[in-house]
Amino acid sequence: FRRSMSAIVLDTERGPIRMRLLLDVAPVTCQFISTLVRDCLYDGCCFYRADFVIQAGLTLPNGQKRNQPYGRLTVNESKASNKRGSVAIAHWDCVEGCGTGCVQHAPDCGGSEWFINLKDNPHLDTTWGGYCVFAEVDWRDQASQQTITAIEQAKKEKGQDTRIWTAKME
Repeated sequence: FRRSMSAIVLDTERGPIRMRLLLDVAPVTCQFISTLVRDCLYDGCCFYRADFVIQAGLTLPNGQKRNQPYGRLTVNESKASNKRGSVAIAHWDCVEGCGTGCVQHAPDCGGSEWFINLKDNPHLDTTWGGYCVFAEVDWRDQASQQTITAIEQAKKEKGQDTRIWTAKME
């Protein structure tokens, strides 16, 4: 994992989103997600949820899930707050356990799904052990802000998912 790669840039059908990794706050989570990005596993997937967050992961536009070979996270680095613009790992349904003996939605069961907080969501800092914030969108970046708004509106107003063309490390 190279520290020089400190951001993930998504090229979506509605525009770009730049997410700065919080390497000092969530190093294990950053490395895990960066591996998925470098292996192009998010390319062609989509944002499929929009309410108080917009959520993406390995869900394809047809609703099927893409497999990933790396399993799940085994540590929950929930130190930073789920504030507007923060990017957090979603919890997987770990009914069968994920190497740590966890149960469904247990704290240490993050996987390849993640979300961008559309507003401050302090309840996510403690719910189910907290949702680990591993990156943040710079809200001063007009292009990222416009893309996030377009993704939210497309889902809420038209029921449309937003395809991620590519995800790259920068």
